[in-house]
Amino acid sequence: MNVINSLADPNAGLYARVYSNEFLDNIRTGVVLYDVEGVVIDCNSAASRLLGATTDQIEGKTIFDLPLGAVHEDGSRLADGEYVSSRVLRTGEPCYGVITGIDNPGKSRRWLWVDGYPLIVDNEIKGAVVWFDDITTQMKHRRSLQLLTEVNRIVMFATDDTEPLQRLCDSLVEYGPYALAWIGTPSPVEEGGIDIAFSSGVTDYPYAGMVSWSGSKEAGLGPVGTALRTGTTQVVNDMATNSLFEPWRERAREFGLGSCIAIPIAPGGHRAVLAVYDEHVFSFDETAVEGLEVIAKEVEFGIAHIQSTSRLAEALDGTLAALGQMTETRDPYTAGHQVHVAALGAAIATQLGLDATMVELVRQSGEVHDIGKIAVPAEILTRPGRLSALEFEMVKRHTVVGADILTKASLPWPIAEVALQHHERMDGSGYPGGILGHEIILPARIIAVADVVEAMTQHRPYRPGLGIEMALAEVKRGAGTLYDPVVVEACLNVFAGNAPQVVDRGSDPSRVA
Repeated sequence: MNVINSLADPNAGLYARVYSNEFLDNIRTGVVLYDVEGVVIDCNSAASRLLGATTDQIEGKTIFDLPLGAVHEDGSRLADGEYVSSRVLRTGEPCYGVITGIDNPGKSRRWLWVDGYPLIVDNEIKGAVVWFDDITTQMKHRRSLQLLTEVNRIVMFATDDTEPLQRLCDSLVEYGPYALAWIGTPSPVEEGGIDIAFSSGVTDYPYAGMVSWSGSKEAGLGPVGTALRTGTTQVVNDMATNSLFEPWRERAREFGLGSCIAIPIAPGGHRAVLAVYDEHVFSFDETAVEGLEVIAKEVEFGIAHIQSTSRLAEALDGTLAALGQMTETRDPYTAGHQVHVAALGAAIATQLGLDATMVELVRQSGEVHDIGKIAVPAEILTRPGRLSALEFEMVKRHTVVGADILTKASLPWPIAEVALQHHERMDGSGYPGGILGHEIILPARIIAVADVVEAMTQHRPYRPGLGIEMALAEVKRGAGTLYDPVVVEACLNVFAGNAPQVVDRGSDPSRVA
């Protein structure tokens, strides 16, 4: 590489010593020298290798004459003026750290880290030198990490066990960026058939009946069918030449697909296969395969966690329902009371703008807020007359007993705390602790209002039901002294049919006064 001599520059000897043939042709960094018109004067062997062209094909040409298919990091094509050499020659300023993708026809995409420097003599631009290094492996690692991060986020916030699978396909296309991703499952109606359950990208490419997982059919010998049948990952890095891809070759060419991978997965214990396609050949090297297999396993784990959480939630609801029924068998006059309080409490929590998780916890707390009454003699609970002071003290103990039972059951916060505090009052006149309003957790303040309203509307041994108007008038009269005024207002809005309030209560409802 006899670089600067070609510029007919008075300082050519200096540059020739710096950019000597021996030095440049023994480094892995590509170096290209341009004259002031942007024509390639010289390049080293690394540049020839990285650009996918011979020295003769590069020298004497502009960068635009080469079939590079250069793209930005986001995949969009570079305009002529966006090449580093063009920018340096136009501005006379160095250009550092430009990430550029190279798409040579029939080859995999290569990512380059490009720096460019002007060659200035006597304050005049005489040309430019562009240096570039291959960062393809680093880019694949980064893309895999970005995908894994997105998949983790998807799984963390998923509300059911199918959402992550569609979002996985979407993310592979958006962040891969791959041309197509789809998930197939064994068909329940067609023997050996594979149904497309989720897909994203060029979704017109796959069609019903396109592949099979039967080894006796030609359509089952491709990567998808083989992966599902054998349980091992299959890679086709050149769909145009692989003999097993013959049935789909023309269709792949029509949709501009060059390589694919099929990964067996088992979301929720069910057999399936994840198929991912790229427009380039040789896209699925060891780094890409490893990254995609890790992502597939992460989705499997996430779905298993979602299903386990769902089963735990169902088990918790069943436990709470059983506990609630234990209370009501001792006091037939209050049958359904806890369920009704729970429903009203959840409606008030929704009206207050609490998130779905907290609304559900309020509902669950209401279902067992009176569980401690199992320790109160049945004849006291069902007595039609007025209770003595001693008997009333026994009734008041149900809050402490209930909290103790629920605490030992290791139930989520604030279920036990609500059982303990739902008879506390804002002015400290409640029981069992006589604590003031700011010390009472918000869920307990919600259940306190729901408890009073529901109890007053129902018949009791010592009085008939008083009706909803009197119940609402009671909590309205006690707002600020006995009951949280904001909770009371929310309760009134529930019965008035008003839209939920938008209330910023911070991240800890237990500390809201």
